Amino acid sequence: MKTDDPEPAAAEKVRTEFGEEKSAEAGKGAPEPTVEEIKARIAEKVRADGKERAAVTPSEAVFALVPGSQQDRITAILDGMAADGRYADIKAVTTASGMVFFVSKTHIGADDAIAKSRVEEVKFLLAEKVRSDSRDDVKLSSVADLQTLAPEMEQDRIVAILDAMQSDARYADIKPVASPNGTVAFHSDRHMSGYYAVVLSRVAAKDPVATVAAMVRDESRIYPRPTCIQFFMEPMFGIPPCDLKAVFDEMLRQPAYSDIKMMVHPETGGVYAYSSQHMSGDAAYKMMHWVEVVKDANP
Repeated sequence: MKTDDPEPAAAEKVRTEFGEEKSAEAGKGAPEPTVEEIKARIAEKVRADGKERAAVTPSEAVFALVPGSQQDRITAILDGMAADGRYADIKAVTTASGMVFFVSKTHIGADDAIAKSRVEEVKFLLAEKVRSDSRDDVKLSSVADLQTLAPEMEQDRIVAILDAMQSDARYADIKPVASPNGTVAFHSDRHMSGYYAVVLSRVAAKDPVATVAAMVRDESRIYPRPTCIQFFMEPMFGIPPCDLKAVFDEMLRQPAYSDIKMMVHPETGGVYAYSSQHMSGDAAYKMMHWVEVVKDANP
């Protein structure tokens, strides 16, 4: 019986050569779009934004359609579109701060385009202010402070713009936080945690008794652990050390805070508070003793 079969070997050679050829082709990647294709894509994007969303198109969305996003190339392409009758409806709107938006006048009129561009400009300015406050000053941004960026707009209009930003992916980090008195402020969760923002909103309500009680309950519920009262001497709480005892005395007098319990470590004199809604007295004492005595004795 003949055992040498040339067909499998030939088939293997075909598969190998085909595989190598395919790999080489894959390495080349997709061809770069031509200038005419880029122009068409820009026009399609701007027209679709106007027609489907009644929105102007930010310059960064247009620039992203140009491979490499080189400024001189972008300028050349846009100049070419301006001189091309096929794109006569595509116009640029420049705001007072120098931001540029694109619009199709087929779908959005000139006055409307200016108004919409101003709103988009304000969104950007609001977001940058909130991010700066969270990152650099570690504070919340109040609506009143944000309104100074667009003094021609009523506060209700600023609030409406901030609400609209909540559904815009570009501003996904801009978050509202409500204080106990109902006042809403904003922070960027890129630079400030949501919980820290909540703490600042409580402090802003200027009710130290409610702030201290809420913090003690949070610590007892989340970790759980009792809270050393020295924690509330941190500057962020704005409670003068000489007033701290009075704050706790007032809290312990009010029925609304009857779950807040105090305890003193018998050896160190450390004073702690916990919420009986979330911790037992025994568990709270054990945690206090570990912090005051055991932790330092067992580094």
